[in-house]
Amino acid sequence: MTSTPEVAPSVSPPLSPELIGARLDRLPHGRFHTLVMICACIALVFEIGDQGAMGITASSIREHFHTNLTGVAFAVSAMYFGLLVGSIAAGQSDRHGRRALLSWGMGGMAVFSALSAASTGLVMLVAMRFLAGIGLGITYIILMVYISEVVPARRRAMVLGMGVGCGSIGNIGLTHLGAAVIPGSENGWRLIFLIGLSGLFAVPLFRRLPESPRWLSAQGRDAEADAIVRKLEEQAESRRGVPLPAPVVAQQATVVPTGGTGQLFHGRLLVCLVMSAIVWIGFSAGQQLMNNWSPIILNLRGFSTEESLSVQSTALIGALLGSVLAMVIGDRLPRRLGIIVFASIAAVSLVVFGLSGDHTVIVLAGATVQFTVGMNMALVNTFVSERFPTSLRARGTGFGYSVGRLTNVLAPFTIAAALGALGYKAAAWGGFLAWGLVAVAVLVLGGRRWRAREDA
Repeated sequence: MTSTPEVAPSVSPPLSPELIGARLDRLPHGRFHTLVMICACIALVFEIGDQGAMGITASSIREHFHTNLTGVAFAVSAMYFGLLVGSIAAGQSDRHGRRALLSWGMGGMAVFSALSAASTGLVMLVAMRFLAGIGLGITYIILMVYISEVVPARRRAMVLGMGVGCGSIGNIGLTHLGAAVIPGSENGWRLIFLIGLSGLFAVPLFRRLPESPRWLSAQGRDAEADAIVRKLEEQAESRRGVPLPAPVVAQQATVVPTGGTGQLFHGRLLVCLVMSAIVWIGFSAGQQLMNNWSPIILNLRGFSTEESLSVQSTALIGALLGSVLAMVIGDRLPRRLGIIVFASIAAVSLVVFGLSGDHTVIVLAGATVQFTVGMNMALVNTFVSERFPTSLRARGTGFGYSVGRLTNVLAPFTIAAALGALGYKAAAWGGFLAWGLVAVAVLVLGGRRWRAREDA
């Protein structure tokens, strides 16, 4: 009797954050990625639109509540202070997961935006803008982190470019609506904030997102991570009709120990943290000048409110074009080089916007600034998120973003004082310094390509 040799059973590689990441990165675009893209578009429509809302309504609010530029500065700062608090609170998703906080952030933004529309005085408006900002800060940071964890690196800028493009379209529409309803109505500005209530309809969509498999694996919950990734793999294979290629786990030279928040303040992570903070300081200040203060700056130059909003809405087309370009080539560009180039262009363009006396040149310069913002929104968010390991990603990303928002809290008072003392030209040189800071920080501190091993 001939014995049959035993066949050794096949052994699957052990689950690990590296393997989970490699399996996610090899997935083709599918329904799950489309859902993530839709959520990114919705979140950025509200994030960009909410910041633009203060610029659209600032002149009306000043007249309606009989306040001065300092009063407007308080209203603008309140929203940014909320973004700061929300971005810090988003760090809790490193401990409790990404999915649930996304929904709570979106719902909070919608409710308090609607309550902003019901404000009976400047104090109430400031309070509601602060609370709406918390919801936006939570939503924005966690969504950026989520995208960096579930979307393959080769498509992250494309997803964010799509989101920024939708946000730009929404902001253009909101500006045109403001130009139509604000000049002819004492309470037209309230409609701009009331639109935020529609964010409640997006909450069920956010709840359809699965938890981040990378986060689950980093928490030691490998079985749950495997189940989510396996379902995505089965959907992809069913749609394609062929098996997926084997995952390739990239070898990284640097392995970062995971642990508490204190890890962020040592070694290479500290360099990443400092770079992130400086980038967001410059980015936030430069963006605020265009989104929140350009109508008032143009008012100071003799433009009517209607003309100022028209210039702003036309310039916003640049942001749409920039986001479209980010979708097409954003993932092909070296992220660091792209940020440096576009930040430098923004710095020069803001000087032209602030100093030129020609209407056409002002519009073109404003559109160029917005174009660079559309590109850099995708590049900066992707670049910064990729610097931190999964277990610290929300805290690391949120810290830099919160420092930038602290700048936005203080900047309105600085800008208001500078405009009052030095006139509109102060905005031109302030914008130059802000965007120059972004370019220099990335040039000096962002040169070494580095990621945590599980985020290859």
